[in-house]
Amino acid sequence: MPTGTVTFLFTDVEGSTRRWESNAAVMQTAMATHDAILREGIEGHAGVIFTTAGDAFCAVFASPTDALTAAVDIQGSLNREDWGDVAPFLVRMALHTGNADERDGDYFGPPLNRCARLLAIGNGGQVLVSSATSQLLADHLPEGVVLEDLGPHQLKDMDRPEHVFMVRHRDLVGADRPLRSESARPSFELLVERGRAAHTAEEWEAAYAALSEAKGMGTLEVRDLQRLADTAFWTGRGDESIALKEATYAGLVEVNEPEEAGMVALDLAFLYKYRLATAVSKAWVARAEKLIEPSTGTRGEGYLLRFKTAAALDEGGNPEAAVALAERVIEIGRSLPDKSLESLGLMDKGRILVAMGRIDEGLALVDESMIAAVAREIDADAIGRNYCNILSVCDQIADYERAAEWSDAAEAWCTQHSDSAYPGICRIFRAELKWLHGDWQEATVDLHRAIDELTGFTPIIGAALYQIGEVELRAGNLGSALEYFTKANENAFMPLPGMAALKLAEGDAIGGEQLLLNALVASPQPLQRARFLPTLIDIELELGNLEEATSFIDELQATAELTDSTAMRAQASDRRAALALRRGSFAAAATEAQTAIRCWSALRMPYEAAHSRLCLAAIHDASGNAAAAAMESGTATATLERLEAKGH
Repeated sequence: MPTGTVTFLFTDVEGSTRRWESNAAVMQTAMATHDAILREGIEGHAGVIFTTAGDAFCAVFASPTDALTAAVDIQGSLNREDWGDVAPFLVRMALHTGNADERDGDYFGPPLNRCARLLAIGNGGQVLVSSATSQLLADHLPEGVVLEDLGPHQLKDMDRPEHVFMVRHRDLVGADRPLRSESARPSFELLVERGRAAHTAEEWEAAYAALSEAKGMGTLEVRDLQRLADTAFWTGRGDESIALKEATYAGLVEVNEPEEAGMVALDLAFLYKYRLATAVSKAWVARAEKLIEPSTGTRGEGYLLRFKTAAALDEGGNPEAAVALAERVIEIGRSLPDKSLESLGLMDKGRILVAMGRIDEGLALVDESMIAAVAREIDADAIGRNYCNILSVCDQIADYERAAEWSDAAEAWCTQHSDSAYPGICRIFRAELKWLHGDWQEATVDLHRAIDELTGFTPIIGAALYQIGEVELRAGNLGSALEYFTKANENAFMPLPGMAALKLAEGDAIGGEQLLLNALVASPQPLQRARFLPTLIDIELELGNLEEATSFIDELQATAELTDSTAMRAQASDRRAALALRRGSFAAAATEAQTAIRCWSALRMPYEAAHSRLCLAAIHDASGNAAAAAMESGTATATLERLEAKGH
């Protein structure tokens, strides 16, 4: 038992009485998990538990840093736990340092009373720190931890107010909730400090609330204005973010910080680009070019070159030039060093190589870039861009296995940064995985949420609308599918191949064929063409154009081998089975259909598997095997009924 000056950690569970009364059996299991997590966290950081009462723990540490580290680690473990029916399961904590008397394994004295009163004003998920403890921690904070100054608070039965600090860390929740004590309205200075601390901890809503309130009371310094612009973006306030960034740009120019002003100009160019304000975007790039010195190897030059990397692809279609620019971005990022810039450069080079058909080489760079994102070695903006890009690359090459692996990591990150543009974009790609895996309802909910989060990002909203159209088409809701495909087109997203598949379903195969043939003319790269080929093959088979169908199947198979895509191989086998059936080659058709079914099953794509089974049933029926035909047809029908797919 440590003696002398010690640090106490008090904890209790928020709302535990109500939970016990509503579901005692589940709560008993939850409390066993809670107790194990707290004991492991406390004892793992050299702490001693000296009292427990119900759901409350009282522990003591010789070192305040150990006490704080234990509190943060425990909260992180609690937040990662699946609490099922008792979620959200939140624990509040308080830390206070002082001299206390230790007798027979227990402690006595004023420090314990103050720690208990400090705990009482907190909320679940929060870790509150007293003034005495904060002073000892000032130069010994664990990595990623910030102490936010909440000012003086009057504690019950305490003559002297306590100057309270709140722990900010990305693994903590509940920081936005006000303390349960009477205190005066915070000053301008306190709000700014609070906003800075929340911004550092990537607690965007809390940072926005504090800095916007401070802005209403006085004039923010240009860096704080920049922080407010960031938080507006991360909390889904797109228009306000642009206005604040424009004000930040003017402020940086005024205080003669040209490179930082150039960086903000690039942010604005990015935001306007995705709002289809092309001329405005180019104007901001021109301003950035005037402010950022070329060939200096600075951070500003790196990000300017990264913007030009995308332009080299989008405008000139020059992948070799884009690769060279990405390599220079990587070089600058490594020399500074700036891991965020380096990671973005790796991602850009990798996705360009994938688009060029150098799949393995490109994916190796993409995966290398993602390691930095998963390890959170890079800033939030770079993490968001990387998650969006990795899911986009996987979608491009139909690598749904890889997409599913990275999607879990993206899900955890997006949950912490909900309501901003990046989670909205990521949500579209993750929703596609959900409806491919048969969860149509949840996918649609996610897509509508993405649309809400992406206000102003016109073509990306179009992508979400298109995905909803795909779900409606699969469900057999042709009128609704047409509505969403039309809205996608209105939002600058080409609604193909969905619109062509819709025309085929409506009996207008010629119209669908025309749409896809036009799209192929404008899509010279194999990966671009592969997106349209399966539906086009279906149309050619429907029209009886078997030679054209054969040619397109061969092209799809070649792209499948290039990308090593299980999904593309399944698409090719499924269409080859349908072609062989048309030609009366029943044995070959059955083999191809069975290959497709195995691939779809491995990918957990039930709708596609059901349609390949229907093809196999038709093959068995044509060859006189009625029993096998009935079995495959029954299995397929059951799957489609479970998915609530009408008219298939």
